[in-house]
Amino acid sequence: MKKLILLLMLLLSIGVYAQVTHVTLTYYQPVVEQCNNDPLITADGSKINLHHLKHNKIKWCAISRDLLWMFPKNQPKLIWIEGFGVYEVRDVMNKRFHHRVDILIHPKDSKRICLKQVKIKILSSHKVNRNHRHTIQCKRSGNHRIG
Repeated sequence: MKKLILLLMLLLSIGVYAQVTHVTLTYYQPVVEQCNNDPLITADGSKINLHHLKHNKIKWCAISRDLLWMFPKNQPKLIWIEGFGVYEVRDVMNKRFHHRVDILIHPKDSKRICLKQVKIKILSSHKVNRNHRHTIQCKRSGNHRIG
């Protein structure tokens, strides 16, 4: 969590621009029924640590593919979700979903939401961070590269 706050502060200090849109917000769990045969690996190849997820040490989300164009390539993908805070985009949703963000929650968490018209801001920097390149290989429905 501290790393995410420091990263956000760094981005704000080097000239951040933000695009704003409204989406439908839902939760998803890393289980086979909601993901694929390997639910603990996100589309960008990150491994989900269930202990960290349970204790809110990671704040990751998935976005629908129609939002990908809003993110500059080769940069960390961060969004601010009104009422929820800053999340790292680590996953891409199935192509049937549009204008939607899914917040990753622990498999034993029984929370369910479906909020419409939630304001989000796409946070990104003009500077390219070459060490944080995301290659999305969406296991839910084919390969898709975003940067």
